[in-house]
Amino acid sequence: MTSSLSMGAACAIMIGLWLAFRMIRGKPDLPYPPGPIQLPIIGNALDIDLKEPHVRYTEWGKTYGDIAYSRIFGQDFIIVNSERIAQILADRSSTYSDRPHSPLYRIFGTDHMTPVLMYGSEWRMHRKLLHPSLRHDIVDRYHELHLSNACQLLENMRRDSLNFCGHFDHYTGATALEFTYGRRVDGKDDHVIKLASGLAEIMAKGMTGDRMGLLMALPILEYLPTWFPGAGFKREARRCKDMIKSVSELPFALAKKQMESTSLQPSLIADILAYGGVEDSAAQETATGIFIAAAESSSAALKVLVLAMVLNPDVQAKVHAELDTVVGKGVLPTFEDQQRLPYLQATIYEVLRWKPVFPLGVPHATTASDVYEGYYIPKGCIVIFNNWAMRASEYTDPERFDPSRHLTLEGQVKPEAKQSISKYFGFGRRHCPGRFFAENTLWAAAAVILCALRFEKAKDPAGRDIDVEPLFRHGTVSHPAPFKCSITSRFSKQ
Repeated sequence: MTSSLSMGAACAIMIGLWLAFRMIRGKPDLPYPPGPIQLPIIGNALDIDLKEPHVRYTEWGKTYGDIAYSRIFGQDFIIVNSERIAQILADRSSTYSDRPHSPLYRIFGTDHMTPVLMYGSEWRMHRKLLHPSLRHDIVDRYHELHLSNACQLLENMRRDSLNFCGHFDHYTGATALEFTYGRRVDGKDDHVIKLASGLAEIMAKGMTGDRMGLLMALPILEYLPTWFPGAGFKREARRCKDMIKSVSELPFALAKKQMESTSLQPSLIADILAYGGVEDSAAQETATGIFIAAAESSSAALKVLVLAMVLNPDVQAKVHAELDTVVGKGVLPTFEDQQRLPYLQATIYEVLRWKPVFPLGVPHATTASDVYEGYYIPKGCIVIFNNWAMRASEYTDPERFDPSRHLTLEGQVKPEAKQSISKYFGFGRRHCPGRFFAENTLWAAAAVILCALRFEKAKDPAGRDIDVEPLFRHGTVSHPAPFKCSITSRFSKQ
């Protein structure tokens, strides 16, 4: 008992000394951007909404403007609620291309994944390895992969419609696995996909924005024992780290073995290994990051699609009508039909806008101090591009799901629509390198399941509609909270 108290007191003293060190610094000549009033030492720690920080930051935008400043335990934050300002800052790439030095990434074992790598030689190597496989013209060679897996998704949803979220996880996991490692998934019980799905759950619960912010402000918390108040999450972090190790090593080892005995199917890892002179560790880490990111984010977007269809039957009816007219009733679409299905494309764009799966993106960090319109932005500042605010600022009714936002009066996709959606894949040099593959993953699944299925509100025992609320769980990726729906076939057979 005495020993535990002594250790606790020592930890408290260490935190106090570290905070004092963080707070002792000179003031800049220029003002910081406007923001909420700060309390001594803790700054704006009490102002953060731990459940939905993007909503609170959007409220700040209405009060303080499109760029706001806050500080939590000595850590500076800049919140950008305007796409225009975000583009301006991101274009200053030498200053705004870094990622936060967050201990959370290291604790959970994601610190060597491309999306969160600090700006430097390792990140440049990853991008160099990814670029040849993820160009727009190259990802089109995976059309057959996307459609084949989308058809399997359809069969799974027909057989067991209640587990549609699990089927989305399997579809995106299988698609990402085959693209990354060239390994076809035949059944539902693939070990790597199960691990990836479990990882998504752990990361959603453990790698929350509030925890990331707290560890960025107080990195000393990384070294506290798990029994210390607030540090219990480190137990799950250890499990996450072990699972990432398995997800990273197992498919890579199988791919290398296959390459040595025969030849790999077209895949990211085949391209990387053929590049030559790449260390196994770099190849493995690059592949792991793209696999996990592709699987989780695309699955979340498909769940948003179903939620939107259940809540907006008029939109779903228009998608059905377009598919029936252009492709034919009961005929599954292919990528050759993509340009002839503008309303379907606009619906997918609206899914990305309506409820962004990355409402705050992945935080950036400054490598040097900067000035924007007379406001001082310090070195080491965490810069958050608030997609949630940006998706609302363009429209007077942002909560309404309306694909026509992205269409001309003639019913064609607006020329600027694709660029407008790009913000949901990141800014500047840190944009998502797998965007084109992810878009194809979404299109194939959406086209096939909306051609063949109808999504409606589930009924209670009395035959009344069960209301569905668009509630979300926010972690690394934002997912719809579990909801019930009725899924029925539109035609007897495709």
